Amino acid sequence: MNVPLILTQFLDRAVRLYGEKEAIYGDNKVLTYNQLNDRVNQLSYGLKSLGVQKGDRIAYLAPNSVEMLEGFYGVFQLGGIMVPLNIRLMPADYVFILNHSESKVLFVDQGLYQLIEPVKDQLSTVEKIIVHYKDEETNETGYDSWLQSFPSKEFTREPLEENDVCSLLYTSGTTGNPKGVMLTHRNNYLHALSTMHHLRVSDKDTLIHVLPMFHVNGWARHFTIRQMVPRKCVCVKRRLKSFLTP
Repeated sequence: MNVPLILTQFLDRAVRLYGEKEAIYGDNKVLTYNQLNDRVNQLSYGLKSLGVQKGDRIAYLAPNSVEMLEGFYGVFQLGGIMVPLNIRLMPADYVFILNHSESKVLFVDQGLYQLIEPVKDQLSTVEKIIVHYKDEETNETGYDSWLQSFPSKEFTREPLEENDVCSLLYTSGTTGNPKGVMLTHRNNYLHALSTMHHLRVSDKDTLIHVLPMFHVNGWARHFTIRQMVPRKCVCVKRRLKSFLTP
């Protein structure tokens, strides 16, 4: 039987076999696979309420975090295309990438919002900006309150093929404007399996996700770790000071 290689299968398998196991640690959040899946469904419903359709680009400017991990699966359920942004670029680079990719929604971490705020008026296709860990001074939609306004029930997914594009990655623009590369579900799925095989991942492993998720989709580790369903997937703390706090 020919089974399409779709990235949502990774989390599906984890939920089916290890639903009540602790899946991820990040900041003050500790989520089981079931809880993570609930939040992914809420995100998908939220994106649908914003008019996101299959093929739309959804951008993320965030360090490794629970919220960015949710983004990959929540975007994919709608057939959307993830556009992870390098957090080390300049505002002008974000203007180019967001406009060139025709991103419709931008999720940004509060600590990086100052890179977007000065150029918001230059973003020609972004219809909505949502801020992770929003403070009171930021005049945008806060992620947590927005997310909780949507149901966590199973989301009816868009039909997907393994050759559908799922991510659009950009270079840092060292030799001119950033260049975008399109990857399919099949591309990333096989990358994840290759990484899993090479590193001999098992369900006894705990992952500290150090490599940035914006870099080649985190080198597929956040997919890999779900394929083998470890007991815990650890995301690096958003801020170094919290990582060093006992």
